[in-house]
Amino acid sequence: MEMNKKYLELLSRPVRSVVHFNDVFFEHDVDLDAELTVMFRNLTNFSNLMFPIGNNPKIADYGIVLLDDLIDEERRIIEKIRGFGTEAAKDIFASRLKKQVLSIVNCAPRNDETTQNGMNGEDFHLAITDNGLEIYVVPIERLRGLETRNRILALYKIPNEALLSTDGRREQFRSSIITTSRYFPKTLEKIFEYENVDELFSAKENGTHPDIIPTQVQLAELAFIDKFGNVRISVKNKTEFLSQIHNTKIGDKIKLSIGNSKKIAINYVSSLREIPTSELGIYQNIADLTNPWSNAGYFEIVKKSINPNKDESSASKILEELNKDFMHEEYFISE
Repeated sequence: MEMNKKYLELLSRPVRSVVHFNDVFFEHDVDLDAELTVMFRNLTNFSNLMFPIGNNPKIADYGIVLLDDLIDEERRIIEKIRGFGTEAAKDIFASRLKKQVLSIVNCAPRNDETTQNGMNGEDFHLAITDNGLEIYVVPIERLRGLETRNRILALYKIPNEALLSTDGRREQFRSSIITTSRYFPKTLEKIFEYENVDELFSAKENGTHPDIIPTQVQLAELAFIDKFGNVRISVKNKTEFLSQIHNTKIGDKIKLSIGNSKKIAINYVSSLREIPTSELGIYQNIADLTNPWSNAGYFEIVKKSINPNKDESSASKILEELNKDFMHEEYFISE
């Protein structure tokens, strides 16, 4: 079946940069949120960014949602420059929008299941978001953050045997060459394509959308911990999450628990500045996109410190003491 012309045109564009989330890299401490954010918001030129995910593959779920958000924010910044900036700046930055940002997400250890009957591991998939981000991914569940937020407009399977740039049946390091699949669009097996998010949402509403990518199961769960130990949780339905404190107003104290842990007091605020020094606070991520097709979002759990670089009792440390399995269990708030 022929690929939609919209996506054929997109795959024909030159590549600007590639962001890697890969288990092949040596593990090291890195704040991927900070690195990606400063690069995109400052309109920095870069060719490759590499983030290890071997110890925590789920961090890629958050990373590609963030990347998609930043591509959208970059576009809005460039539109402002085109409207008010210098003539030189208008031309320089407008050219960025004609090139593609790609991401590779790879965590595909070979085991008995993924090598049975001569398989060479799970097949990669190509997902394309409403912002035009191309994601070459294995396994497919790493797309669940984007799918929960209704961001993926097109999905294609890339069969191992269709990797024309290498011998896909035997290649051990497929992620090192997988993006060249974009230059062979006839080898991509279409799973779904939508012109826009309205079409995607309608298909999900009427039950015709292929149910191939899992979505977030828990109402609220850990998504990311930054350098300072601040915790970001992913909430699949903000209305349902906040209904747990429907009688609460900004500035009140609420209770937080994780799994079956005890409840601790925490400040319900609208931003970091409102949290009393040395106390914990929770607030909705102000950078969340306003999305009429999804009620998912992120909430920040932060300890306000005089010097967060030297604070040995960060939010993540406090939550770990509350529940040693805080990275996996569900988060609850109450009045």
